Amino acid sequence: MIPTRAPASVPPRPAGQVNDLLPLGDWVRHQSVRSWPVMLFLLLICVPSIALLVLGPSPSASTFDHVAWIYAAYFAVAWLLLLGVIIRPDHVSRPMLLLVTAIALATQVPLAVTLEADLHANTAGLGPSIYSVGLPEELAKAIPVLAVALIYRFFRQRSLTPVDYLFLGAVSGLVFGASEVVHYFTVNGVEQFYLTVKAALPAIQQLITAGHSAPDSLFAVLIEPVRYFILEFVWRFVTDPISHACWSGLTGYFIGLAASGRHRWYAVAWIGLVAAAILHGLNDWSRVNGHWLWIVITLVSGVLFLGYAKVGSRGDRAAPALWPPAAHPPAAHPPAAHSPAHAGRPWWVH
Repeated sequence: MIPTRAPASVPPRPAGQVNDLLPLGDWVRHQSVRSWPVMLFLLLICVPSIALLVLGPSPSASTFDHVAWIYAAYFAVAWLLLLGVIIRPDHVSRPMLLLVTAIALATQVPLAVTLEADLHANTAGLGPSIYSVGLPEELAKAIPVLAVALIYRFFRQRSLTPVDYLFLGAVSGLVFGASEVVHYFTVNGVEQFYLTVKAALPAIQQLITAGHSAPDSLFAVLIEPVRYFILEFVWRFVTDPISHACWSGLTGYFIGLAASGRHRWYAVAWIGLVAAAILHGLNDWSRVNGHWLWIVITLVSGVLFLGYAKVGSRGDRAAPALWPPAAHPPAAHPPAAHSPAHAGRPWWVH
């Protein structure tokens, strides 16, 4: 009789393999999972549900305002995350972002609206589109960046590179774009769509009376108003923030060249503002907006923004006083990243 052999004992699985199934502990302890970009991402995926709940079954005019702000902020923050991944500004902190956002919300729209009204804004001609629309709005978006530059220079808390200012300018543009799209949607979009539908009701009734089905009648009469409403107002939630971010980022970059001491402030600070105003005016010009050249202007804006973002993080030099100008060029010092003033962590770090 052949003796039976005891079955070999199964070696215990390593704990790491078991944790692969549901690594809750690793998720809690992992620093990158608890970082700000991840938190913003988790918030973003909940925003559509939040907005639908706020809208409710019986929306009112104020409800539409709230939902418009929710969706405007949704796309602005989504673009912020993407720009943060691309640019990764090492010296921009969360207090800076909050400061830029607060100043932008308080000053941009009132200043832009006042200037455009005084200049009789119109986009029929290229010149008026630049100086009565592009310039006032780009100037309004530059105010928060200038405020941060002056505040942080005065307190000497940290020195920023031009790419940091470019990113702050982009954030200012995101806030302006979100505010602008809310204004367009709540003031013009909803009211205009309501009036269009109201005016179309007799035509719909005639089609139904003539034997057409209700869905076919609605589609035949309202397809063009719905298309116009989506392209003119709804699509702005996606496009307005990033377009304004690219233009104001250019302004921020040249403000950074002046604030970081690379060039005299009076020699370069205005260049970005003028370039952004021209691109903005071309974008809004009635002979460009909505035509094939519109795509070219958008592409040029994006290429310029990304180009300056790639060269703007080179080591800067000590900045001279903003006024009066220094008699001699400032002495060079090691890159700002090695300075003790840069001990704070950037906004995207936990």
